[in-house]
Formats: sequence, structure tokens, C-alpha cells
Amino acid sequence: MNEAPTSAGTPAGRHFLSDIVREVRRVTALGYYDYMPSPSVTLSLARPSLSAALRSVESSPAVILELKHSSPGYGDDAVPEMSASRFVRVARTAGAQALSVIPQPEAFGGSLEEFAEVARATPLPVLFKDFVLSVEQMEAARACGASAVLLLARLSLSLDMDLPLADMVESAHRLGMEAVIEVHSSKEIDISLDARPDVIGVNARDLESLTVDAAGALAVFAELPHGTVPLVAMSGIRDPTAVQRYQRAGADGILVGTAFLRNDDPESFVRSLRVEGTPP
Repeated sequence: MNEAPTSAGTPAGRHFLSDIVREVRRVTALGYYDYMPSPSVTLSLARPSLSAALRSVESSPAVILELKHSSPGYGDDAVPEMSASRFVRVARTAGAQALSVIPQPEAFGGSLEEFAEVARATPLPVLFKDFVLSVEQMEAARACGASAVLLLARLSLSLDMDLPLADMVESAHRLGMEAVIEVHSSKEIDISLDARPDVIGVNARDLESLTVDAAGALAVFAELPHGTVPLVAMSGIRDPTAVQRYQRAGADGILVGTAFLRNDDPESFVRSLRVEGTPP
């Protein structure tokens, strides 16, 4: 297994993203992303399209469910344990259109093996939701069976990525995956659109401070073009009211993780977002 050696501390607090970048560099140098599936594992070369899945729902936003084992930014980071197999079953029963798995081991308790297990078990598109700095990470994502890879515009502007954002998108396409660019502020919009992503995600959470600003996210939605690239709302979505706000702002999809994992009846919770969250 590609288990990343643990470091002295867990990234947290107001320097979360900066710490994560250092952690990614550390585990990359130690070979964490040198991932090859076992010879006994069969992964489909043709993975389903995330952008098509987001466009497949007309009356309410498509739902992307996320698997992680810790949730930095929510006080008590722990989330109830959910296995990869149960995650896939719940997503199928709840009617999700796509899945997201965080393979980052130190802050989120994930692994590349778990990602591959989910991808093997579902016909849905699966987003590789890591802190991607290099093509090496994207190659690992493809080996794990990812349909799409997340790229943070903020990491491009800070020059933490090995390549310019447009080149990272092109590399994802070359590897047979779609590219989802995540933005948090209006200053990240132009560089993201210029990179020609397949999907744009608007994250209400500032990944450095871990604070959530829903009003700020809605303001970013207002500046984005609608009807061309699918738009996804990310972070802090806990009830149908939030879904309604994002749908009115132009969201084609919502990504739900912590609230879904912490709910006693996750299937019913997800169905409530899709039904009750649809404005009249």
C-alpha cells in the first residue's frame, strides 16, 4: 500500500493550505504518488464524464457526494467512519450523480487505495479531490480510475503548481480526465476561465483560514458565466435552504461531504437536498 509516512503535526488552523502544500511535497518526494494498481485489479480505461453528469439533472442541482475521514475546519475534525463499499451503496440509494474522494492521508485520512476501491465499485464519475501540484499526482489519479481531477486556482496564482493552470488542465485531458478548477474569490476567475476547464467549483471555504463565507461564494457565482461550463457549489452545504440559494445563483451541482457523513440517515438527507432544495 502507498501509505504516506506521518509527519509531526496535522495541518490545521489559519495556515492550513500552506501546510498542506508542504505535506504534499513531502509525501511526493517519499513516493506516495508512485501508484500502480495491483495486477489483479481491473480499472476501466473509459471513465464516465463528470461534466455530463452535472448536466444530466434539469430540475435541481446534481449531487456530488464526498468521502473523507476527517473534516478540518469543523472544530471536531472527526466524521463518522464510512467504508468505501458503504459509501458507494449509500450514493447509489440516495441517487447521487457523482462522487468525490479525498486521497490526502495526513489531514483527511484518505488513501490512493481507497480512491481506487471506490472507482472500481461505481459506474459514477469520481473526482480526485486532492491538492494537486504536479502531473505526477494526476498520473496517480488516472491509475486510480479518476474521471476528473481538482485543480485549485489559488495554488496556480501562488506559483505552487509545477505548471501554469492551463497546462495542468491540458495535462489532465491528455491523461483522459476532465479538469475541475476550484475558485474562492473573484481574483481567481479570469485565470480559471482562460484555462478552459470542464467544470468550475466555487468553494465557500477559505482553505488557508478554513472559514466559510457563503455570501462571498454567491458573489463569485454572480461573476461567472452561466450555461457554458457547469458550476458546482462546495463547502458548508447543510440543508435545503443552502441548496436553494446556490441553485438561484446558477449552480448546476452541489458537493456535500461533512453534513452527509455526519447525518444519521445519509440517504434521506441527500434526497431532501434534491427534492426540498428545488425552488418552486
